[in-house]
Amino acid sequence: MTIPAPRLSPPTSPKNSSQNSSQNPSQGAPQGQEDQSKRTETVALLIVVWLVALVAEFVHQCLSVIASLLNCDQLLAQAREQAADTLAGTGQDLSDSLIQSAAYGSIILSALFSFAIIAVLAWMLWSFNKPTKRAGTARRLWFFFSLYFGIRIVFVFLLTPAGSKVPDWLFVLDGSVQIIVGVAAVMGLFFSSREETLDYTGELEQMREMEKELQKARREREEEERQKSREEKLGELRQGSKRGKDGKDSNDGQEDKDSSGFRWPPRSKGGK
Repeated sequence: MTIPAPRLSPPTSPKNSSQNSSQNPSQGAPQGQEDQSKRTETVALLIVVWLVALVAEFVHQCLSVIASLLNCDQLLAQAREQAADTLAGTGQDLSDSLIQSAAYGSIILSALFSFAIIAVLAWMLWSFNKPTKRAGTARRLWFFFSLYFGIRIVFVFLLTPAGSKVPDWLFVLDGSVQIIVGVAAVMGLFFSSREETLDYTGELEQMREMEKELQKARREREEEERQKSREEKLGELRQGSKRGKDGKDSNDGQEDKDSSGFRWPPRSKGGK
């Protein structure tokens, strides 16, 4: 009895292994590269313009804080007038330190609120950059703020500084930054409404599923209405056939009665 010799497969060369890896590049691709491949040119441009708007808005808020600090004397004067009008009938007066604290506190609180909004927008933009479940929410939030930034451009040309100690170059620089924010936001409105963006965030698929559900509900409602009308017609036909049967039975009874009372030959008038 002879035992067959086992067959040995030839060793794979590094060239063949490199060819196999080149044929299946998606197997070893990281998640970040797959996310980048899902993006279209519209989504990439949208991220860029919203990033420009975010950075320019941060610069605008910084310039606004600087302008408020330079114009703090006017703010203190307004605070003193308001305090005097409020405490006119009481005979009391607020100290300058308290008024200054209130003025600087209002500037700080306003700046913190503005920077908090910028932080939220930055977080939403980061969520939109990664195709996560919050991408649709981020797009809608940025769409709302893009509308606000676009409308704010009008006020840049309408408002004129009066009675302020802020230098003109600071107003010009701040206005230019706001224009950049508005233009980038308007471009973001255009790109965020495209079909590619909605497909990227998954909202297009949700809209299609919602449309299918609405169509299904409409078909079910129409089917129920047809079934109801069919049942009503059948009921009418049954009632009509029942009335016809009752009428036929009454006619048959009348004929039987007439036939039972019929005599032949008929009686004469004299009773013979």
